[in-house]
Amino acid sequence: IGRAGAGTNNIPVVELSKKGVVVFNAPGANANAVKELVLAGMLMSVRNLGEATTFVRALDPSRTDLDAHVEASKKNFVGSELAGKTLGVIGLGAIGVKVANAAHALGMTVLGFDPHMTVEGAWRLSSDVGKAGSVNELYQNSDFVSFHVPLMAATKGLFNESSLSVIKKGAALLNFSREAIVDETAVRKGLDDGTLARYISD
Repeated sequence: IGRAGAGTNNIPVVELSKKGVVVFNAPGANANAVKELVLAGMLMSVRNLGEATTFVRALDPSRTDLDAHVEASKKNFVGSELAGKTLGVIGLGAIGVKVANAAHALGMTVLGFDPHMTVEGAWRLSSDVGKAGSVNELYQNSDFVSFHVPLMAATKGLFNESSLSVIKKGAALLNFSREAIVDETAVRKGLDDGTLARYISD
């Protein structure tokens, strides 16, 4: 059985191994695609592209003051730039490294956290990417947090209710990894009370 990606949490590896079935994965195969999704998620977040699209689709082209209405309303969707903001990347494997390097190229400050980073990954990572000493340190200093870790006991609920007390107010979470890495109940609470600005996932 071949898995087109890094994670094998959706495959019963132990049971298959007992039956002599080989399971293998392809880490990095979708790395560029996920990197682009993360960048798109951040851009949609800061530039209010979803809200702006909804506004445009709802416009009545027959209204006589259409131009004036658009001019008066477009300031509601200005947003801000990614440049100068801080992205925290949790997991610096094939995908995390690409995300970190791309964000740095866009003028962002990037912090990374990965206690199990490989030498090969370190060679590929930009030397300008900062190192966070812990997940909480990364949460405290990031405007965006992107998760790129496999789902296992140690990473399940990596972002949880206790994380809300340390994360930078108004931060946005991007989870293009596995759903259970982020506690959805904690996210809803954070969005409701304004601790989190957005949660973007696939």
